[in-house]
Amino acid sequence: MLSKRLILLCASTTLLGACVAPPVKPPPPSAPPEPVKVEAPAAPPVLQPPSTPQQAQKLAMAAADLLETGNEEQAKAELQRVLAGDPSNKLAQNLLRQITADPVALLGRESFQYTVRANETLSRIAGRFLGDIYAFYILARYNDIKIPRQVSGGQVIRIPGKAPPPGTLDAEPRRTDKPAAGAPTPPAAPTPPAAPAVAEPSTWEKALTSADAAEKRGDLERAYNDYRTATGGELSTEALAKAESLRRRLVQRYTVNARSAFAKQDLDGAIRHWDRVLQLDPSNDTARLEQQKARALKEKIKSLK
Repeated sequence: MLSKRLILLCASTTLLGACVAPPVKPPPPSAPPEPVKVEAPAAPPVLQPPSTPQQAQKLAMAAADLLETGNEEQAKAELQRVLAGDPSNKLAQNLLRQITADPVALLGRESFQYTVRANETLSRIAGRFLGDIYAFYILARYNDIKIPRQVSGGQVIRIPGKAPPPGTLDAEPRRTDKPAAGAPTPPAAPTPPAAPAVAEPSTWEKALTSADAAEKRGDLERAYNDYRTATGGELSTEALAKAESLRRRLVQRYTVNARSAFAKQDLDGAIRHWDRVLQLDPSNDTARLEQQKARALKEKIKSLK
């Protein structure tokens, strides 16, 4: 009897165990999504301040060129870099003051009208009336001129200061009126004081005028040679600045021409253009290596024929 009960108890336990559902395992946690990598924009290259006063002066003159073309922000950054390396650089201090100062507060409210002559630049006008050829930018801002280099002959601008006496800028025109027939001859008018004699332009002034005209019509080689001629005269500071600016532009032009010729397999043209680059910039190692590569390729092609 006892054994029957045990058998029934075991069977009941088995049945109950079969009726209990097995525990449900929770699904494994899903992996978190990978974060999207956002690449930070590349930082602009850090330009080092000039290490010598000569480099500082060269950068300051390049900043003056930028101001002539209206690139004020870039010029300002260059001038700040110059002063970081050479705090006593007078040209950089001068140009930076012209960018930041109030033109009217600096030059005064009183002014007179002046008509720009043919081939005359704001730099020459600033040298004539303000005593500083590099004061062209504050003079441009005084006249609300955005691009100083675009001033042209016949344009009327304001010059700060008192108007000069009549006849000191240009000779007064002669009267050619004739009295009507039969009219009494009017008494002779008192002879006005003679206008000051206009000095004949010097060789260097002529060279500078010719260079300005050549640069405006795009003849950079002629302009460069004329600016170099003008460096021997009283306007040597302006001429030196202009010549250096053109030298850099010519180096860039001939570099582009040389690489374009090489790409077209015009090896003689590439060698010729690199020659001109090295004449303008003898320390240009890139030009020397590129020219050697063109010469080597020319010799290789010649040997295969």
